[in-house]
Amino acid sequence: MSEGARLYRCIVVGYDGSEASRAAVERALALAKLSGGKLVVATVVPPPTVFLGELLLPEVVDVSTVEEPARRQLEALVREIREAAGFENVEPVILMGDPADELVAYAEDNGCDLIVVGRRGRGGLERLILGSVSSKIVNISHGVDVLVVESASLAKKKKGAGKS
Repeated sequence: MSEGARLYRCIVVGYDGSEASRAAVERALALAKLSGGKLVVATVVPPPTVFLGELLLPEVVDVSTVEEPARRQLEALVREIREAAGFENVEPVILMGDPADELVAYAEDNGCDLIVVGRRGRGGLERLILGSVSSKIVNISHGVDVLVVESASLAKKKKGAGKS
């Protein structure tokens, strides 16, 4: 595929270790292989906070203690992509903050043209309270395409619900 004909030059995929994010990584990898683009696997670590009365205050913590477990998990995944999938044009990125905001900002700031995220399929009260990272990304992303990938268990649940 020629440089000008690439479908996606840079694909950012959010990874948090969940089944849904793993499905997103697999889809993003397939698209990166097809398009010949770069794959950025991003993990977003929430900033450390302390609950004080009714306020949430940022806690002064050595950030490396929060990032290190995420970095090890991310590096293992990138190594797997390079070795098992034979795809070299992949890089790991650790971001800190709100997952939706950080993934969109990274994609926009780095000229990426696709964000791929998984969807866990939270419902009811849990979704109302926690919100949905994938929904927020779809709503705030401008100029960057977004692909939301359902986890295998969510797809199976939907398929089973359709049977009578």
